[in-house]
Amino acid sequence: MATYKEIKGTQIESLASDPSNPVEGQVWYNSTSNVLKGLKVLATGSWATGGSINDGRSIMGAAGTGNSTGLIFGGAPPSTANTESYNGTNWTEVADLATARKELAGAGVNNSGGLAISGAAPSYTAVTEEWSGAGSPQVRTISTD
Repeated sequence: MATYKEIKGTQIESLASDPSNPVEGQVWYNSTSNVLKGLKVLATGSWATGGSINDGRSIMGAAGTGNSTGLIFGGAPPSTANTESYNGTNWTEVADLATARKELAGAGVNNSGGLAISGAAPSYTAVTEEWSGAGSPQVRTISTD
């Protein structure tokens, strides 16, 4: 197996403190904290922490394309009708779905319009609901033919 020095051409430095201006890929051992450290620069557009949703859940539907607005709806456990809107900072509970369900699909470009499509409530349903950004969602039924 190759050593770090064979791969990188230098040994890992042992320093009493972290370097003041490390470069990407640099690895060092901080002898004061007894921790091996390195610097990796994350690419732009990587995941970042935002506001937490109000109702923790899984297998929900979602709408949105950017990091400034979004909509989540439905989900489990158990099947829920809860809908939350994201404004780029915080999640706010808004009007619930008319039909509580999980495993549904979502479509839409932001928190002012979206579709909650199909899902299990508790058995699978063909119900589609349209979110207009205010008030209650409009329920539309899709033909299964």
